[in-house]
Amino acid sequence: MTCLQPMSVCFETEQAATSNSKVSRESDYRPNANAEQQLTLPPEQVHMTMWAMAETYLRQAQKQHNMQSTDAPNNNYQANIIAGLSCLYGVLRLCESPKAQGHFGTNIITSADTEARTRLRIAQILAEWGEQGSRTDNNTKDEENESEEERQLQRALLVVPKTDNYAATKYSIIAAQCRLLCRRRELNWVEQRLKATIVDAQQRCQYRWMQFFTLELSNLYFTNGNHRSALAVLQTAIQQSTDKIGNATMAVQQLGILVQMRNWASATTLANSLVSLISDPELINLPQLRTRFWTLNSAAAAMRGDIANAQETCAWAREALKDWQERFACQIAEGGALDNGATFVVTDSKNGASESALRIRGSSYYEAHVWVMLVSAQVLRGDDCYERASGFLRLALEGIARGEASGLIKQLLPLKIHVLLRIVDINLSALFISEAKGALDRVMSTLANYECQTDSLWNNCRDAIALRWAMYKHRIGDFEEAIEAYRCVTKQKSSNNLCYAARVNLAVLHLSKSDPTDQDLEYVRQLLTLLEKEMENTPGSELDKIRGALLQLVQGMVSKEPVKAKTHLLGCLRLCNETAETTLQGWTLCLLGTMVLSTGQYEQAMKMCAASQSIAQRANDPLQNAAAIGILSKIEQAVGDPERCAQLMQVDKRLLQQFNTQIIDDATNKSLH
Repeated sequence: MTCLQPMSVCFETEQAATSNSKVSRESDYRPNANAEQQLTLPPEQVHMTMWAMAETYLRQAQKQHNMQSTDAPNNNYQANIIAGLSCLYGVLRLCESPKAQGHFGTNIITSADTEARTRLRIAQILAEWGEQGSRTDNNTKDEENESEEERQLQRALLVVPKTDNYAATKYSIIAAQCRLLCRRRELNWVEQRLKATIVDAQQRCQYRWMQFFTLELSNLYFTNGNHRSALAVLQTAIQQSTDKIGNATMAVQQLGILVQMRNWASATTLANSLVSLISDPELINLPQLRTRFWTLNSAAAAMRGDIANAQETCAWAREALKDWQERFACQIAEGGALDNGATFVVTDSKNGASESALRIRGSSYYEAHVWVMLVSAQVLRGDDCYERASGFLRLALEGIARGEASGLIKQLLPLKIHVLLRIVDINLSALFISEAKGALDRVMSTLANYECQTDSLWNNCRDAIALRWAMYKHRIGDFEEAIEAYRCVTKQKSSNNLCYAARVNLAVLHLSKSDPTDQDLEYVRQLLTLLEKEMENTPGSELDKIRGALLQLVQGMVSKEPVKAKTHLLGCLRLCNETAETTLQGWTLCLLGTMVLSTGQYEQAMKMCAASQSIAQRANDPLQNAAAIGILSKIEQAVGDPERCAQLMQVDKRLLQQFNTQIIDDATNKSLH
């Protein structure tokens, strides 16, 4: 988190906010004018006016922040932030004024609630805008603003009225305190505070707030790897509540955790039980829940390999998203979109977006849009898969751009990286090398623009980027650099999927050498041992089947016994058919064709190579097509047809030239840029 560069601002002359002096004390923010002497309106009207002015300044600051580049000076938007803060500190001075108290009369509670909400808003601004402050700010200023934020929250909690009518203010302050403690990584304190607040909310019959803090506690457990506790607290809350909307929200959250855990049996059971609930008349007006529910269902079905079901449920997710989009557009037009859609707000038609609405951080409309488009691209199959997937990914980037324009730059950054890496994947598979390289360059430039804010993000996605870089080098024939990059991925503490893919590609590269050495073969055997160990006790999802197919491919390539090699390759082919993994299927058919050719089974070899060639032609893959035709030419030579063999060799040569041309064009484009 970086801090603001606060300054002393006179309420009447906001231009003074452009100075560079820092402010970490309340008096620095306050207007110089005497609030007692200038009271010409009832205090309640004055504080409402000053609040409105503060929010106007902050909205203007948000617009200025969105329009400027990451390296541009930030004085303009900081001036508006400080002007907004000065208005809020003016409200505090008004609340403390004896004359103002006289205007409030006997309703001291109203004044106390106003003071508490004002202090909460100041703390929220310090937290929100501190993270978007200047990239040159130092740790000392970070600490000063964080200390001021903590002080305002503590004082807000002391003055907030203790009656249930003001519970929303109290619980909002506690939620802000928990977020501050999370930033400091004081997780034990956060856990204890959340547990105590859940009990307090339950005793006061504040069920929506009980559910809100339950969701926060579950998210805390899940992000720190305690998945069982994350599920348990949600289940306990569901059993203790009769609120249909809240229970449905927490059940969908449970489904998300189960899908990420790949607990297919429990996820399927829960999803089936939720279908009728999601269609309930009370919930049909909540497109947020329906969008998330159907997106999770589609993703889970795709990972299990049930592509038909995944495509059907994804269509329902897009319908729900369309409904959500229409409602969200109306909220924006009416100025009622809470925090620009930065949080997933669940409410009902009676309450509207009220204080008791459930708010799930990290699940905004824009994020939902991106996930729906990502899943839509993932579940596609067929000859036009590349074009349709590219279209969905473009829509995902458009949604991210709209979210960034609303100020959600940091929240959407991980998703932006994820979408760009997916674009790299589909372009590498389709042999659009330049497009793949362009997407990789865009990933790196995006991270470079936010380098001071994304250290943890870089650590999380570094190996994913390195793997794509290695795959890019592999595709263009730079095998030495590809091997080095693959080895870097296998040495890091990256996810199992990344390590697995890197080890498979390393094995294939070493085995594909024209004359692999004993050292190469020994290294491949070591990789094979690791791959076999990783495949033990896998649940059998689509991803696990693809990994199994890759393992069978390597086993078939390394085996020196023809019968065992053929068995492994046929096993790979079966798994490819089950998962509709056509690229791997085509290469496996080429290997099988080569194998049966050596045994004199010319007709069978020809069928396999013809099938591989058909797959390559549909995918517009000249390299795989050339490999299949090269084997076909050997078959024609073996059966005694030299003329046909020469024709096929010419086609093979032309296809290889076509592939090399793509590589040369890519190098030319890179030099031009």
